Amino acid sequence: MQARYETLLLLNPELGSDGSNALLEKFSGVLEKNGGQVIKNDDWGLKTLAYPVKKQTRGRYIRMEYSLPAAQVSEFERNIRIADGVFKFLTVKLPQEKVQEEE
Repeated sequence: MQARYETLLLLNPELGSDGSNALLEKFSGVLEKNGGQVIKNDDWGLKTLAYPVKKQTRGRYIRMEYSLPAAQVSEFERNIRIADGVFKFLTVKLPQEKVQEEE
């Protein structure tokens, strides 16, 4: 059984929606190649940041929920780190109780 994870991405606003969608497709491909499956992508839109990040005061937030073998999470995060346009990201493992409630 694969664990469920959630990754919150903070993207450069200069990418626009086309660039953001291209990044999401790339990350989805990486997940599927490593035996994972995308469950849900939520685009939270452009938000004003609490402090400037790489001289930008706004950023696009994207939430990805997916299942993936635990051994492949570090490979997925490596692909996020080397992608242009990603300011920051945070990955958390979803608790098993929350996963069972949704099913």
